[in-house]
Amino acid sequence: MPSAWLGGFPGVVFPLGIDSVVIIALSLVLFVYERALVPLYGSAPSAYTLNSAVICAAFLAGAHPLKVSQARTVLFAGVVLSVAPLATYWVAVWTSRWRSPILGPLTTHFIVLVPLLSALTTLVAEIKLVGNPRGRSLARNSISHRFLAGFVCFGGTVGLAPLWAKVSLLNNVSESQIFLGLAAAFFNIWIGLVQIPRRPVEAQRKKKAVLPPSPGFLKPSLLLAIFNILWWTGHGLLISPVLQHPLPQPYTHPTFPLRIHSSVQSTTGLIVVGEALPPPSYEGGPDQEMHSLRYLRASHSLLGGVWMGGKVATLDDAAPWVDSYGTELGDSIYSTFVLQEAARLVNSSVKGASGHWDRALIIGLGVGISATAFGRHGITTTIVEIDPAVYDAARLFFGLPEHTSENLFLEDARSWAVMRRSHIENGARNDLFDIIVHDCFSGGGVPEHIFTLEFWDDLKVTLNPEGVLAVNFAGMIISESSRMISQTLLKSFGNCRAFHDSQTIIPEEKYETELINLVFFCSPDTNPLTFRKARRSDYLDSYLREHVLSTLPHREVSFELLTGQLDDTFILTDTRNPLGKLQNAQGHHHWSLMREVLPDIFWETY
Repeated sequence: MPSAWLGGFPGVVFPLGIDSVVIIALSLVLFVYERALVPLYGSAPSAYTLNSAVICAAFLAGAHPLKVSQARTVLFAGVVLSVAPLATYWVAVWTSRWRSPILGPLTTHFIVLVPLLSALTTLVAEIKLVGNPRGRSLARNSISHRFLAGFVCFGGTVGLAPLWAKVSLLNNVSESQIFLGLAAAFFNIWIGLVQIPRRPVEAQRKKKAVLPPSPGFLKPSLLLAIFNILWWTGHGLLISPVLQHPLPQPYTHPTFPLRIHSSVQSTTGLIVVGEALPPPSYEGGPDQEMHSLRYLRASHSLLGGVWMGGKVATLDDAAPWVDSYGTELGDSIYSTFVLQEAARLVNSSVKGASGHWDRALIIGLGVGISATAFGRHGITTTIVEIDPAVYDAARLFFGLPEHTSENLFLEDARSWAVMRRSHIENGARNDLFDIIVHDCFSGGGVPEHIFTLEFWDDLKVTLNPEGVLAVNFAGMIISESSRMISQTLLKSFGNCRAFHDSQTIIPEEKYETELINLVFFCSPDTNPLTFRKARRSDYLDSYLREHVLSTLPHREVSFELLTGQLDDTFILTDTRNPLGKLQNAQGHHHWSLMREVLPDIFWETY
């Protein structure tokens, strides 16, 4: 759109590209709003109806019948931005307690987001076109122009919003600070529009001499100064109750036994280390209540956790593992991480039969249960983890030993695998891995680009020909997703088996409805995979390891049941990969499941 005169304010000229500035602001607002919502709703439920809400906002900006000056629109945008921090948090808290991963976010979008985007889009929709030289008409732009402006805003907003995630500086700026900073800017613009004296348009167009400031100019300057002093003194009342990120010191909830050790906005979202403290009546020992546990959270997903305090127990009363502060740690709250360690029990190859596993690779760290266990078994372990905050949390709070730079890669696994394969094929000395654990499930889904045939083929080059790959997948046993993953693994490695981590026998009627953790074990070795019987030394003094590893034969899931009839259309490739879309629906189920695992207050405190 061209430069324009501000409707309703003769003589005030918008600078060239003001519409572009507003669209950039729109994209930032959408990015910040979604980032604020994800810790309460997760990525899939938050995004499910988000674009529909943005379209509605664009439609309202073009269709509403009100003749509102742009100055008042600017004022309204400032007001809505001011209440956005509190409204986003409390409305989302309220709707999330409905236990509806679709209706809850949709309601939140329409209460908070739609009014905000509609106000900002109206600024673009009502910019006066060139051709109104006097700029005095209060008539609105045509409806076709307003709808076109709304469409342009929608495209620009949705297209630009993801780019803000690449601005790492924003990780240290809270949603409240961004919302309120934008609000302050709009209020300042409004004061300027209403109070600063106007110069005649004709004088500007004819390039006449600039008139000296009138005495009245002191009044708006004074208003601006007073407003900014009052705003920056009192804007703290508008900040949401979300904790400061990064958290400067541990936070203990004033009314509930919950402590937050760390909270950091990072590469994959909000990374939180929390601890459910024991109730005053607890006297130690096992029970069915969710307390005395430390957990690692990525937005609205649990990456793992361990039992603490009175729930720490070891075989033969051996000394427990400790974190970096010397605090005793118990067993994992999830058995799937222990199940991955069964890769050490494979004995179908010469390497496996010897039991000399030398090198392991962990892709997707979580709290580091399997990485720490391999290290305790004397296996040199390399970590590939996309989020530095996850590694820091595992190091400080979950007992993961520190890794040197040669064994730690904080980057995306896909690019790492490509680079590693290139080095190996070009003759660089890179020791092959005997065991690779691939566990990249979070938020109800998996990153689809590291489940394709091309990725497995790259990764296979880094694996000892007699080595073992363990892949964690959370989903329904009988589903298109599990069928695609199992068939792709089978095509790449040719030799696979699968086991579940459930504490009980799973009836077949639940194979299509229950979210279950499966661990696929695959090997390029041609001998059919077999597993030796677990021994006392495999348990690392852990009751959970004893239970999981000793019952391995009873956990197997028929691989034929997972794959179904072999069909190349189910092979995931870089050019044919519907896995992400299939996982979106599962994200809703995962959100509901997480709300049952921990009480609401855990998800609402971050």
